[in-house]
Amino acid sequence: MNAKHAVMLFGLLGTMNTLAKPPLQLSGPGVRVEPLAIAPARIEHGKFVLGEWQEYQATQTRGAKGYYYIFDCFGGWVDPELGRRGYVNHARSGLGAEPGEPRVPWDTMCGSGSSRWYFGPEYLCPMTVDDIESLAPGAPGGSPIDGVDAAWWWGGGECVLAFFPSDDSALCDDGDPLDHTYAEGVVVDVGDQEPGGYYYVNVDGIWSQHGVLVPTPRPGGSYLAGLLNKDGSPNLQPGTQFMLWGTSDANSEPFRSGTQSSKGWDDDAPIDAHFSPSECYDYSCGICTCPLGRMVGFLAYRCPADLNWDGFVNGDDYDLFAEWFDGCASPWYCDADLNGDGYANGDDFDAFASWFDEGC
Repeated sequence: MNAKHAVMLFGLLGTMNTLAKPPLQLSGPGVRVEPLAIAPARIEHGKFVLGEWQEYQATQTRGAKGYYYIFDCFGGWVDPELGRRGYVNHARSGLGAEPGEPRVPWDTMCGSGSSRWYFGPEYLCPMTVDDIESLAPGAPGGSPIDGVDAAWWWGGGECVLAFFPSDDSALCDDGDPLDHTYAEGVVVDVGDQEPGGYYYVNVDGIWSQHGVLVPTPRPGGSYLAGLLNKDGSPNLQPGTQFMLWGTSDANSEPFRSGTQSSKGWDDDAPIDAHFSPSECYDYSCGICTCPLGRMVGFLAYRCPADLNWDGFVNGDDYDLFAEWFDGCASPWYCDADLNGDGYANGDDFDAFASWFDEGC
């Protein structure tokens, strides 16, 4: 099947409203772009208020720390040829991705490579809200987001991406998500991009290097994502939308971090910085990967033995690893498989013991 011509009618995906979206299409490969500037931001009365911009700084490696997905609907690999061991959380035999190391959209089970789903080059949706059912094993939420991976289809002009976390649910029954409480977010300027293309970005050092504190949503929470102009207004060029992928489930890689429900909010009918009940969609589907969600991944910068993501390496991490190791129902998809070789065994125990002795 030619990926550029693969389509699926969105009307088959859900029944949360009567508004039909355009057919889903599978794109060609994405183009990686570099961040230019970063700033804190907040939401006030449904509008994005941007803080002071600072030049984006290339991230520096510090000690034993590495990048790990705490929630992943992006599907990033540092080396696709390594298979499972090239996935960010298993990179370098469990040490995680290095700061500044490119993370490439990939998959090992759907056969899509770096291609991703979207609603075609004319569909427009500059603001969306998605839920987070669960995070990476051991992660309670609340820890600083230090990296963001995201992908979008661009309608043209200067491109600014915005992300705002919330501990409030984004399920359809919970009402307009703009009535919910959002923590401080982050906006990222990636400059002018040519229209009609699928782009992705890796943003590192959000907290550790740029001092922008964006807390990870807790399980059951959500996040709002926007595609903006430099002044904070939504980009209204046709085609502007987030690309779509999925979190870990039976149709994808079970070792990936986090899950989400099939429901999501799109400000698309009409585009008015408001979410009406008819703009909550069901993204259930019969394609790989499912359910679909916005192509966004949140990463934490942590030491490899800090399994509960609290910033410390201590007995709590040791107890958690022992619990995982003793409770493995399957040797292939077990949380105790820290080195990503597909098995939970003595090699993982030795690796954790070494990381534990090294501390943080």
